[in-house]
Amino acid sequence: MYNYTVTFVSNSTAGLTDCCEPQSAVIASLLAEKLCRGEFELADFNWSGNYSPDNSLAYLERPYKIKAVVEVVLVLDRITLQSREAIYERCLAAVLHNEVQLQHYDIFGSSRPELKCIACFQPACTA
Repeated sequence: MYNYTVTFVSNSTAGLTDCCEPQSAVIASLLAEKLCRGEFELADFNWSGNYSPDNSLAYLERPYKIKAVVEVVLVLDRITLQSREAIYERCLAAVLHNEVQLQHYDIFGSSRPELKCIACFQPACTA
């Protein structure tokens, strides 16, 4: 089993850019809520060894009309990898059960209607 970077996208920031002080628990709660309601689309998943953060930046550029990108890095097994629905559900479970934590959060743009964001979640430290 390997770490995969699962990328979710939305054409709405829907509260994600309203956080003045991005805290893992707040962003994770918003993300879980939006994943439960199907407000994010699973755009891509890649073995993390071949993944570049520039991949997510590309979604914020034309021709896409994406406003929010969320990356979730976690271990996925072969059975989960056979279905996009299973990947989506596994990521939702990881967020709900605090298996991942906010690694970094970036807001792009200069005015409210143009704001875009990227939130990246990595496996939580269990030390």
